[in-house]
Amino acid sequence: MSRHYWIETLGCPKNQVDSDKLAGTLEADGLVPAAEPEDAEVIVVNTCAFVESARQESVDTVLAAADVRRPGARLVVTGCMAERYGEELAQALPEVDLVAGFGVPVSLGPKPADATGSVPAFDLLNLPRPRSSAPWAYVKIAEGCDRACGFCAIPSFRGRQRSRSNESILEEVDSLGVSEIVLVAQDLASYGRDVDDLGIGAIVPLVRSVSERVSRTRLLYLYPSDLTDALIDAIGDTGIPYFDLSLQHASRPLLRRMRRSSGREACWRDRSK
Repeated sequence: MSRHYWIETLGCPKNQVDSDKLAGTLEADGLVPAAEPEDAEVIVVNTCAFVESARQESVDTVLAAADVRRPGARLVVTGCMAERYGEELAQALPEVDLVAGFGVPVSLGPKPADATGSVPAFDLLNLPRPRSSAPWAYVKIAEGCDRACGFCAIPSFRGRQRSRSNESILEEVDSLGVSEIVLVAQDLASYGRDVDDLGIGAIVPLVRSVSERVSRTRLLYLYPSDLTDALIDAIGDTGIPYFDLSLQHASRPLLRRMRRSSGREACWRDRSK
């Protein structure tokens, strides 16, 4: 008899990619998706911790899952909130069987004595994922961030930037069977700067390689200071000239206080020269 899982995903598209990778791992272990959370032997809530409203939504979703789970089902909390507030969350939510940080395997075994997930981690970033059920898919090309913006806690729990290899990204694109790819990362244009074989500007050939495989390629989370002519040209050739710009403000004093490196001159360069 098949065992079933249910994953509830909150937050940004990067979390959705993590959930897809987790689904691939569970299916490799023999589990199949449940039609409803109450039908699952494992319920996973992939949380968001970016702002207070997101944290409250995460807690509410966990409690709702606890109310509907079947007897004996495991309830696992993972994602940003689990990584940032692991021990506190485990103590505050006795309904939860495991509060698991990034890359902690989900199991059907007995509840561990340490409910914060002190088991060997694995790397979600490069794990396989199921073929997409939609004609489009998000693909995460890097994890973490090397910036030190004053308002953002992401580097404290996602860590420093770790770029994937071109080969692993393109293999994932090919495996998804979609006509549109949305490339995502915390700092998309910085892709490859942490890898000697890739280096600065590696995002440009990657975008071109992806756009050769699918009809449409979109980019999320670019910084204004990294929007180069070469990158804009590559975006223009993707079939859909779209990118998402992470623009908090245009005031130089405020940007300095936020420890953001992209001032107005980077956002509004005269591109006619």
